[in-house]
Amino acid sequence: MNEYFLRTLAPLFISFLVALLIGPAVINMLKKLKAKQTEREEGLASHKKKQGTPTMGGIIFLTPMFIIGVCYGAFHKEVIPVLILTFGFGLIGFLDDYIKVVQQHNQGLYAWQKILGQLIISIVFAVYVERFTDLSLAMRVPFTDIMLDFGIWNIPILFFIALGTANGTNFTDGVDGLCASVTAVVALFFAVAGIHYGATGAEVISSAMMGALMGYLVYNVYPGKVMMGDTGSLAIGGFVTGIAYVMQMPIFIVIVGFIYALEVISVIMQVSYFKITHGKRIFRMAPIHHHFEKGGWSETKVVYVFTAVTVLLCMVAYAGL
Repeated sequence: MNEYFLRTLAPLFISFLVALLIGPAVINMLKKLKAKQTEREEGLASHKKKQGTPTMGGIIFLTPMFIIGVCYGAFHKEVIPVLILTFGFGLIGFLDDYIKVVQQHNQGLYAWQKILGQLIISIVFAVYVERFTDLSLAMRVPFTDIMLDFGIWNIPILFFIALGTANGTNFTDGVDGLCASVTAVVALFFAVAGIHYGATGAEVISSAMMGALMGYLVYNVYPGKVMMGDTGSLAIGGFVTGIAYVMQMPIFIVIVGFIYALEVISVIMQVSYFKITHGKRIFRMAPIHHHFEKGGWSETKVVYVFTAVTVLLCMVAYAGL
């Protein structure tokens, strides 16, 4: 019981309390920096009131995760690679946010700069995993005992998965509490999977992320007092990719991260169809959570439904362990 508490419940409660306690201070700091949310002119009318809400709030949940990660990282080999991808992607998001909202340059980082940064971080992650741990970039196939190893293609595949997941979490961060709620459930899944496989360390950092997100949600549920910004959403993409890889479960992201994928696919479909048809749309608005809002759903209903879908899919994924 003591070992179980130290590996799961302690990181969860500590990170929750740290996020809860530092939340007001971080929000005040962001207000002083004038790190304010801006809404698209063509966006939803109901979102106009979010204009001026402090952003870059991902700092609230990344801080306790960093503390837990450093404390446990020396003892658990799976923790360091997850931190590399999480905080590497988070740094890219932070720079993008800082340029846009603090220095007030609308462009932020250029697309090629973000992609190059994510590529470099992915390579560092892959090298660390292969050379400094007993892990590999091989992948478990759900519902089977098959392990896939693509050799030299592992790194390009890793980058593709990391980029796709980070874009998915970034698009999911469009409604108060949505990305954090969905990801808290995903983190719970990986914590349980870590216990299932005896992957000491994976359940620690997953529990820490879950607790930190729960603490952050106190300030982010509708009506949100703070937004995570790219600082938080890209870091979450890094976390999901990193924890999945150290457990050799990146294919499971398709199941547990279905909402992330749905958000990305809806944008791709909308943009492609718009260009092909010269102005027609498939959805009322993309990403798809805005489609449902345009159809009359409240922000809280979107969060409840999308989170419930994630819970059900995590149950399916657990059956496939």
